[in-house]
Amino acid sequence: MNARRCGVPVEQEDHVIDTQTVERAARLTREKIAPRAAYYDREGKNPTESWRDLWKEGFLGLAVPKAYGGMDSDMPTYLAVIGAIAGGCASTAMTLQMHSTVMRFIAALGTAEQQRRYFAEVVQRGTLFGSWGSEPAVSQSRTFLVETSLRPGDGGWVIDGIKHFCTMAGGAGYYMVWCALEGGGDVTRSLSLALAPATTPGIAIDDRWDTLGMRATYSPTVTLTGCRVGPDALLGAPGDALRIGVAEAFALGYAAIYVGIAQGALDFAIEYCKTRTYRPAPTPIAHESAVQRHVGELVIRLEAARRVFEDAGRRWDTADPAARGVLASKAKYIATEAALHVTEKAVQLVGGRGSSRDYPVERAFRDVRTCTLMTPTADRMVETIGKSALGIDTAMLPVVMGGPEMAPHTPQVARDAPAKPWRPS
Repeated sequence: MNARRCGVPVEQEDHVIDTQTVERAARLTREKIAPRAAYYDREGKNPTESWRDLWKEGFLGLAVPKAYGGMDSDMPTYLAVIGAIAGGCASTAMTLQMHSTVMRFIAALGTAEQQRRYFAEVVQRGTLFGSWGSEPAVSQSRTFLVETSLRPGDGGWVIDGIKHFCTMAGGAGYYMVWCALEGGGDVTRSLSLALAPATTPGIAIDDRWDTLGMRATYSPTVTLTGCRVGPDALLGAPGDALRIGVAEAFALGYAAIYVGIAQGALDFAIEYCKTRTYRPAPTPIAHESAVQRHVGELVIRLEAARRVFEDAGRRWDTADPAARGVLASKAKYIATEAALHVTEKAVQLVGGRGSSRDYPVERAFRDVRTCTLMTPTADRMVETIGKSALGIDTAMLPVVMGGPEMAPHTPQVARDAPAKPWRPS
């Protein structure tokens, strides 16, 4: 019997990171993705050219099984890849993380026919898949409730509701919509995942998206009114999504992205310090003891955060859903604290110039401050970790019994027609 620490197995299977894949991702980021990051950030639009490059290099298939033409990367390698991409463009890494987690849901819950169809869309056509779960009336850090409704109709399913922070809106080809089956009882029995094509009538995108950071994730509010999807659009049975330990991968991936962004900012600040001189001193500021102490502290913080999410990645496959929630919470919490501190200090190391849009540390600071607000929040993470340590049953998502009433929503101001999904040329 394995020893356990805070509810998580201590013994772990050895995993060797595929360094060639990570280096290939780092090179692609350095040569193509990072040079576009400032443009997409400024415009607040989907990074379509970077998606195209990811597809051509096979990275849209990171979480697609090899039997369907994907990479089927192990979790440690996957985390290293998205961390490397995040160092050049946080938004591109985040959209890849969302897409890849949907791939994990399809692999875990999809039928053989669903897997054949959807994985082929990704591998052969470069189609991206988004995940729409947040809702404007519900704080999922406090209570995991879903008010978007799902009901049978016209030989398939009908979706009604309003979704908030809809990443890749107008860019992905399919969206995994988190909804609740009408009459299905509490969310543990009614939660359903419906794959809706982007061209589904009734999807209306509110074009307003003007945030502090993560601007190229393009995540506006979307209203779904009478959206009809096919009878085979659901992944698994109602309630399955909370039982399989895939949702926890969202938070683990976030941790790798946070550390990746902060590492990119620190790398820039270090190179700046190596070359920047101020009169009358003849040597770069890297030779100043104060600068050396600051850099040393930041290196330690990032190394500690990286060790935690790498350890979680190694233990992921053998952990049950509850243990995965603890692993992900630890990783996301320490990565949040480290990334916020490191990006702030990176700007300080560069000085006044660090606040200029011409320097990537400014964008890294904004991106980290924005994406670390994503569920689960710091309070929820430490509560999850504390309950586990105390031997109290817990879950990363705060599910409560007794779901909300399901009623169609009145559309907000939005476009009349859904946007045509992006396709690589």
